Amino acid sequence: MVRLDDKLAALATMSPAQLRGEWLQTFGNAAPPLGHRLLALAIASRLQEKARGGLSAKLVREVDTLVRQVGRGGEIKASASATLRPGTQLVREWRGSTHRVMILDEAYLYRDERYGSLSEIARKITGAHWSGPRFFGLTKTAGAAA
Repeated sequence: MVRLDDKLAALATMSPAQLRGEWLQTFGNAAPPLGHRLLALAIASRLQEKARGGLSAKLVREVDTLVRQVGRGGEIKASASATLRPGTQLVREWRGSTHRVMILDEAYLYRDERYGSLSEIARKITGAHWSGPRFFGLTKTAGAAA
């Protein structure tokens, strides 16, 4: 059996006709009228997906939602979770003090303690129940959206 790495490397040396044949073998239908580089990229993506698994169900749902929004002529809005990458720092000024939160892989770091949600941190800072994303300015308020 041909290794995935070898197959991916071979795509770079294939002629457009060979790529169209590879497309047919990979996808089971005729190749669309695309340039050879784009065909090779699409085939490589599909081969890797087959070998290593595809997108998570959650990500597929998010993409479907975005496609529907665009189809209706709507504006695409990224969720806070989509924009908060590990290493991102959130900074909030509250009653004369500056508060910094570091986004970790599956938690938040605030003053050398890990928290499971931004809302926990907002509650610790304010002493009241707050939506963490709203407290840190990650969501629009109803008035700002209108």
